[in-house]
Amino acid sequence: MAKEHFDPGSNSPMNKTVIIGGGIAGLATAFYLQESGSVDFTLIECSPRWGGKITSAEQDGFLVEGGPDSFITQKAAALDLCTRLGLGDQLVGSNSGKHATTYVWSDGRLHPMPEGMMLMAPTMILPFLRSQLISWPGKLRMGMEMFVPKASGDQDESLAGFVRRRLGSELLNKIAGPLMGGIHAADPEKLSLKSTFPMFPEMEKKHGSLVRAMMKRPKRHATPGSKPFPMFMSLRGGLQRLSDAIVARLPQAALRAGCCVLSVSPHGSRYKVALSDGTSILADNIVFATPSYVTADLVQQIDPMLASRLRAIRYVSTATVSLGFRRSDIHHPMQGAGFIVPKSEGRKITACSWSSEKFKHRAPDDCVLLRVFIGGALAEDLAEQDEPALVELARMELRTIMGITATPVLARAYRWPKANPQYDLGHALRIKEIEQFLTGFPGLYLAGAAYRGSGIPDCIQSGMKAVSAIADRAHANTPYRDEHSPVCIGS
Repeated sequence: MAKEHFDPGSNSPMNKTVIIGGGIAGLATAFYLQESGSVDFTLIECSPRWGGKITSAEQDGFLVEGGPDSFITQKAAALDLCTRLGLGDQLVGSNSGKHATTYVWSDGRLHPMPEGMMLMAPTMILPFLRSQLISWPGKLRMGMEMFVPKASGDQDESLAGFVRRRLGSELLNKIAGPLMGGIHAADPEKLSLKSTFPMFPEMEKKHGSLVRAMMKRPKRHATPGSKPFPMFMSLRGGLQRLSDAIVARLPQAALRAGCCVLSVSPHGSRYKVALSDGTSILADNIVFATPSYVTADLVQQIDPMLASRLRAIRYVSTATVSLGFRRSDIHHPMQGAGFIVPKSEGRKITACSWSSEKFKHRAPDDCVLLRVFIGGALAEDLAEQDEPALVELARMELRTIMGITATPVLARAYRWPKANPQYDLGHALRIKEIEQFLTGFPGLYLAGAAYRGSGIPDCIQSGMKAVSAIADRAHANTPYRDEHSPVCIGS
């Protein structure tokens, strides 16, 4: 067994931060710590690569995203970070117009989503009335939404419960469930609406009706000379350019990939971080940018109750399969961004993104690229198959839904076991309890997808807030366990 020794850093107070986890949250934390210029840090990642679920691959003219393929621009953190990193000229927006249409597989064919749908609420009445996706009884039920009384109290409600109560079961099954639940790979019956889409309960509370709220929304007017950002953006060459650019900016001496943290324990007024190579680091601050169940194992020695609360956050498995085809072999027009599949249809995939239609330069000119989504809370077992089985499953489903019988010229599958946190009913209360436990341990911070938002901007924002809290603690020179330090677990 290797002899233990400590990191030889300075012993001055508040000088050392350890970041555990090299996904986008951990990388953002390291970047903004370096920008602050006042804290020595070490970033540790158990796997040999940085970026977590952000992984891009170029092959034979195709650009394949294994995890997320874009980020939302309504939350500015990702856009701002790209600009800071000098990636502004590499930003690309998702295609608009007919290329932005989303379809729904229902009753044996693909139906275009009614124009003007904002997740589950219509902003335009006529396109919804003309749509063949929802039956006339379903449309009439939706039309009664303005007369449904608003909920009393401020209790948490599931996505399914809210939509069924206000808009009816058909809209839940065909649109809200697969679309909004699919964003989180979640079961709509368990997904906390307050923790994922809080704007809808707020609309109900303020206006008494979603339809009424939509009618009262102020129209957006573009500022003269300005060009609004598309809702979704990516990077030319793939999102991995983002994590690669951060790593390139960080001091190599501060980066330790392929090294696992075994435990974290109190050590006097600091924390001892034991590593798999037999060394240990003494740290004043620790940012856990790992899945909550991994963090739970690491803080078990510090507080078993805190560990228990962290383990209560469920995770589910998903997979993506990217398939490239010659355009001449595809007879479907593919005029849109892709399609979603309601659970009630009995298919084995949850959605398909037409990647080469959604973004430019994702496939050679004579080819198309499709990305199939498998698994999630309602079908985890399907996502846990091996790569050949996932590819075959995706091909069979596309044969039925899109009539594609050709052999793909490219096929790549990515499995993400227990990688998607679930914001179940009561999530906000669970996070509040975790925050309360953390106040007893100054210098411990949480960042990442499990707490207050799972998108890329949310993860970046959680890292920024961790850095802000560390700076506040350093400025106050808070003694260990004397005063409560700021707690950071997201926006």
